[in-house]
Amino acid sequence: MTTGIERVRATLSGKPAAHVPICPILHTMSTRLLGCSIGEYATNPRLMADCVLAAYRAFGYDGIQLSLGVAAEAEALGSRTHQPEDGLPAVVAPLLQCPADLTALRLPNPERDGRLGMFAEAVAHVSAAVGREAWIIATLRGPLLMATQLRGIEHMLIDLIERPAWAQELFAFTTQVGIVCGRALLQAGAHAIAIGEATSSPEFISPAMYRQHVADHQRQLVEGLHAAGCETTIMHICGQTEPIIPDVAATGTDVMDIDWQVDPARALELAGPRMALRGNIDPVGALLDGTPELVEQRVNELLTRVAGRGRLLLSSGCDVPPNTPPENIRALVQAGRRFQDLARSTTNNTQP
Repeated sequence: MTTGIERVRATLSGKPAAHVPICPILHTMSTRLLGCSIGEYATNPRLMADCVLAAYRAFGYDGIQLSLGVAAEAEALGSRTHQPEDGLPAVVAPLLQCPADLTALRLPNPERDGRLGMFAEAVAHVSAAVGREAWIIATLRGPLLMATQLRGIEHMLIDLIERPAWAQELFAFTTQVGIVCGRALLQAGAHAIAIGEATSSPEFISPAMYRQHVADHQRQLVEGLHAAGCETTIMHICGQTEPIIPDVAATGTDVMDIDWQVDPARALELAGPRMALRGNIDPVGALLDGTPELVEQRVNELLTRVAGRGRLLLSSGCDVPPNTPPENIRALVQAGRRFQDLARSTTNNTQP
C-alpha cells in the first residue's frame, strides 16, 4: 500500500501510481467538521492543524493544503487588518498610500511578524502528525497578489501603467518577502509551496501585461524557493488562464492549478512536458451546489479527457467553499480512486 506522498511524487516524476493523486484546495471548509469558526481557525495554530487533519482523515485524500488567506504577508509588513468572526483576515486599508512609502518597508521576520509564525507552527503540527504519509502544501502570496494587498488593487493597476518602474521595485520586494516566508514554511515541514497569484489571471490583467511586468518576478520566486529546498512549487492563478499557461510554465514552477473554466486537455498541451497540472472540478457548480452523483460524473469526465495526455493531480479548480457538503468531497475522492480501477477493467476487457 503506497502513501499519498508517494503517489504524488510518483505522478510528478512521470511514474505510474496506484491511482491519480487527489489534492483538493480545501482549508477553511475543514472548520465545519470540527464546528469552529474560520476566525478561530485563523488565530489558533493548533486548531488550524486539527481542522485540516480532521478533513484529511475524514476524506482520505493525498495532499493537505493550509492557507492563512491573502492578507498574511501584508499584515506581517504592517498593514492593518480585520479579522471577521467567520472569515479569513482582510486588509483594511493599503499600507502603501503613496509610492514613497515603499522605502520604509523591511523584510518580515517570519517568527514574530503578524501571523506568519502562527501559520508556520500550524504547518509544523501537521508535518509532525502525518508528514511521512501525506503531501503537505503551504500557501503564500506571489509578487503581484502581495503587491495588490499592500497597495490596493485599483492603485496597483494604475501604477502598472503610470509608474511601471516603481511597480517593478515593489514586485522585487514582494518576491523577496515570498522567499523569506517560503523558507520558514519549508523549515516547518511543508513539502510544497503554493503561490497564490489570483490577480495574474487574464480576467484581471492582460496576458501582455502579465508577461511584461509579472512573470519574471514569479520565475525569481520559484527559483528562490527551489534554492531553499522546496521540492514542488504550485502556481495558483484563477479563471480562464489558457492564454498564459506557456508563460507560467516558463517560470519554472513544477505545477500549475487550472480552474474549472479551463479545458484540461488543452491545458496539458500548452503546459508542455515539464509542468504538471492540478485541477479542475468546479468548486461551486459541482462541489458546493452539486450532488455526489454530479461530482462523480465530473471526475470521470475530467480523468477521461486527460488520460494519457500528461501529469495531473485531481483537485478542485479553486478553494473549496466552507459550506460544501462533506458527501461531495467524499465523492470526489472515491471517484478519483475508482477511475483507475475502471480504466484497468476497460483495458482488460478490450484485450483480444
